[in-house]
Amino acid sequence: MKNYPYYSHNELNTVKELLVFCSETYPDCTAFRFQEKKQTTHISFRHFRQEVEALTSYLYEQDFGGCHVALLGENSYPWIRMHFAVLCGKGVAVPLDKDLSPEDAVVLIKDSDTTLLAYSHDYEDIALKIKELLPELSIQDMDRLSLPSETPTVNFCQAVNAPVGEDLASIVFTSGTTGRSKGVMLTHRNLMSDLYGASCNAMIAGTSILLLPLHHTFGLVAGLYSVMYYGYTLYISRSLKRVLKDFQEAKPQNTFVVPLIVETLHKNIWLTAKKQGKAGLLKRLITLSNLLRSLGIDLRKRLFKRVLEPLGGKLEVIICGGAPLKPELVKEFDAFGITLLNGYGITECSPIVAVNRNRHNVIGSVGFPLCCNEVKLSPTGEILVRGDNVMIGYYKSPLDNKDAFTDGWFHTGDLGSLDDQGALFITGRIKNLIILSNGENVPAEQIEEFLYQIPYVTEAIAYGENNQIVAELYLDPEVAEAKDMIHKAISRLNDKLPFTHRIGQIRLREEEFPKTTTRKIKRNIGRTSHAGNIDTYSD
Repeated sequence: MKNYPYYSHNELNTVKELLVFCSETYPDCTAFRFQEKKQTTHISFRHFRQEVEALTSYLYEQDFGGCHVALLGENSYPWIRMHFAVLCGKGVAVPLDKDLSPEDAVVLIKDSDTTLLAYSHDYEDIALKIKELLPELSIQDMDRLSLPSETPTVNFCQAVNAPVGEDLASIVFTSGTTGRSKGVMLTHRNLMSDLYGASCNAMIAGTSILLLPLHHTFGLVAGLYSVMYYGYTLYISRSLKRVLKDFQEAKPQNTFVVPLIVETLHKNIWLTAKKQGKAGLLKRLITLSNLLRSLGIDLRKRLFKRVLEPLGGKLEVIICGGAPLKPELVKEFDAFGITLLNGYGITECSPIVAVNRNRHNVIGSVGFPLCCNEVKLSPTGEILVRGDNVMIGYYKSPLDNKDAFTDGWFHTGDLGSLDDQGALFITGRIKNLIILSNGENVPAEQIEEFLYQIPYVTEAIAYGENNQIVAELYLDPEVAEAKDMIHKAISRLNDKLPFTHRIGQIRLREEEFPKTTTRKIKRNIGRTSHAGNIDTYSD
């Protein structure tokens, strides 16, 4: 359905308006559910608002109202409560990646002018190391302080002026795959317009499970805000190590993920089928199901009941972003009865720019631009974005801000195309273009897409060196003959590629590539240093 209407929603201007809207629209519905000391805790929207307001009052009592507050910790209810308390009190949240080293955390705290660190017990060691730098408090210790009270020591409404849309809400640091992290300044309106636009494109229903880290904007806006916006329950998973157990406990109908999680779920489905000796049967059921659907008969829930049971048995929609998604995964999950919608975003755009629609899913694309932003392509094919969700700039970085915008259009640094339906396709990153002496510009991602089609290539990057294309690879260590086969595999690949795209050299790593905390390969590593010994082959 190419032209079915956008979903209709209330427009909000601030995070506080989101809190009030949810507490008044769904007061007694369960907002959050989580495991705590082997007990399941349920928090209603009404109770959540009461706790947030009491905690905001406490922050003002302690002279931390309206200041920059760094949040350091795993996904948890106390983290969410503190985040809302800071923003509803006109403060600025500075979410820190929980996997940062103490040294890196100190740099970001200084760069963001943070005046308070709110940390989880699990990260007390980092808090102690930076104790002399600024005051800190444990977000778990706020439980007793933020309990609703008939007569709070400071009246919330008197203590705090309501934030407005233009107020700065958060400074979010980019992951820095090719350079230093920059502090992205997002206002309340940036965040709420993106929430509205994404919800107009895609619909979710029922319980959701939180898997993405909240210190990333995709996890925050899609994984948290949107579920609240719809009035559904969010089950908080604290660790990907127990994700399958959490699926069993939560029985979610939807979730928001990155491709790595989709690939892990897919891998587990087929590993289970192979262990049970039913991989062949599963393939035949997929073929049968697809045939029946072409005749208007949908038996997926029956045919794939055992496939869905490890995921709680009710999963219907997965919305995915953050990295390229293999089209075959979209098709296979659809065969199982799960709609897999791919999207595209960037932190500077709060972060969602485009996402596919429930009933208009263009496989291979990242979907359709949101109503809150405009998208166009520069003459070089770069994706430019303008709209209410686009950041107001990088914190204290005037030179970066000058480079980031042209006539109000934000330069994403991504290359793409738009089809005749208006669907957006990502083709690569400008920084990753391989520029050869013959004038050819080859997107590294195109080469890498072919490399990943070799079954035993686990990780790959392509780059230019000495006027040739280099493929640096980490092969599956469980495939003993991989090193012996890879040279012939690359030769066969070169036979299929245009002459300008052919790989001139292969470098085999003995260790995985270093990665950012979001599991993205640090691309400059391939050009500058190598972990482990490198076997080199030339064509």
